[in-house]
Amino acid sequence: MKLHRSMRILRFLGLAVLVLLALVTLGIFVPAIPLLGELGPAMIVRFGPWITAISFVGAGICLRRWRIGSGRKALLFAGLAAFAAVGTTWVQSRQIGVARENGAQISVAQAFMAGSQADNTLQPVTVDYAKHDGKGLPLDIYRPVNRRAKTPAPVFIYIHGGGWGGQTLRQRQADIRWFAERGYLAVSIEYTLSAEGRPTWNIAEQQLACGLAWVGNNIARFGGDPSRVALWGESAGGNLVLNLSYRANAGKLASTCTGAIPRIAATAALYPVVDPERMYHNPDPLIGHFGRTMTTRYTGGTPKQYPDRYRAIASATHISAKAPPTLLIVPEADQLVVPQAAYAFARKADIAGVETRVISMPYAGHSFDLRSGSIGSQMVRQVMQQFLESHGLKP
Repeated sequence: MKLHRSMRILRFLGLAVLVLLALVTLGIFVPAIPLLGELGPAMIVRFGPWITAISFVGAGICLRRWRIGSGRKALLFAGLAAFAAVGTTWVQSRQIGVARENGAQISVAQAFMAGSQADNTLQPVTVDYAKHDGKGLPLDIYRPVNRRAKTPAPVFIYIHGGGWGGQTLRQRQADIRWFAERGYLAVSIEYTLSAEGRPTWNIAEQQLACGLAWVGNNIARFGGDPSRVALWGESAGGNLVLNLSYRANAGKLASTCTGAIPRIAATAALYPVVDPERMYHNPDPLIGHFGRTMTTRYTGGTPKQYPDRYRAIASATHISAKAPPTLLIVPEADQLVVPQAAYAFARKADIAGVETRVISMPYAGHSFDLRSGSIGSQMVRQVMQQFLESHGLKP
């Protein structure tokens, strides 16, 4: 009796999972559906290969039960599972196709094993590059792993996102390790985070300018080449690296700290907040709230209250022909940072003479590459490396 009950519970849970996976798949294809439109891209990023595998197995089991006389219900669930299996296979095939079109080779086996960005095996050298309110502002230095070249290593500087008010400089340790293993000297710079009643729109970029000056003045001691420096960041960090690199190369980024700010050879921005005002006006009923919270905390208010502040942090404000070659990676299903903002920015940069490359990832949402080893992660790493090498930053 207990065994029979347990089997019924397991069967119920299994069918519930198949329904959930079908709904997730529906959300991927119809992002306008509230909640499902956010859930679908998020789930495919984290568990895509597993969703596909489980759905195929579930479809096979339900189809077999239908054939042996379990009724139309089994056929219905077989159909739901088949929809999830075929749909997610199509989505991931499209993503792998885009990755290959852009020179990246994707390992499906590695995607099955995708995991956290946390990686404590590569210990950085941490120094305070400046102080704010009596507290040190740290940066982490990751030397190249097993690099035998006698020439200084190119420097790849990471600035984290998190809506200008979250995350830390160790947000992407696994990515940093990946680049360190390929001969790059990686640097991750922290900045003061915004909070309610503590806007940092006029502080963060100035602090990061000091961090860049510190790198320019000191990185040679750690084996880095201050004449070969590139920046990368995601989301709010993408906004910061665009603004910093564009202003630096135009000679409009002043530092209050010792040392000259190095010229930036290339900039990679992943789903960057190029237009904070547009992010504030995000109409999405769920995600829009987060966009408004992030922008108002960073600027201290709304675009109507502080139009000059929003203009100052909008990346298009700083476009000039002196800007470094720019790589933008844009997830097409991003509901926090609308892709159209990045496309509009890229058109303006291109008109101004900036070498701009845009890669659009289909069916992908915000932070689609954060699972280390996922399809998105593999694509982003390889494309960024190729971009760096094509602009004189080959180790």
